[in-house]
Amino acid sequence: MIRILPLILLLLVACQPLDSSPSDRTGANTVLTPLPTLAPDLVRLGEAVYADNCASCHGANLEGESNWKEQNADGTFRAPPHDETGHTWHHGDPTLLAAIRLGGARLEDMNIGGSSEMPSFADTLSDEEITAVLSYIKSTWSAEIRQLQAEATRREEQQ
Repeated sequence: MIRILPLILLLLVACQPLDSSPSDRTGANTVLTPLPTLAPDLVRLGEAVYADNCASCHGANLEGESNWKEQNADGTFRAPPHDETGHTWHHGDPTLLAAIRLGGARLEDMNIGGSSEMPSFADTLSDEEITAVLSYIKSTWSAEIRQLQAEATRREEQQ
């Protein structure tokens, strides 16, 4: 028993979480979520799927429609950019994947004062293609923006 006690104490100490959170410029601790790996094959697939299915509305360079923050006369929302100037990266993966799968239909129960003409791609694209599109979009963002989006994903997954 006496020989086992040091081993138990060693295991208890070794299993304690380390506070290795990086500090931001203000010195406050921040928790960084590891960035998802953007597999090159998935990004290439996503680029092709995006070009064929998304670019006509969201732009070949992910720039979205002009005046995208203004609603159309019929109350529909315009196609937002998916580059760093838009709001895509403010949302977590669950929301973004649902947006691709469900299109504008996802907005019907949200009471946000408008709708979207975005089609549902659930019956058009495979889950792999939907994930690939999101991977392609993320691949165009800076590491800082990808980090913020990864944090949004973490928050959504914890809800």
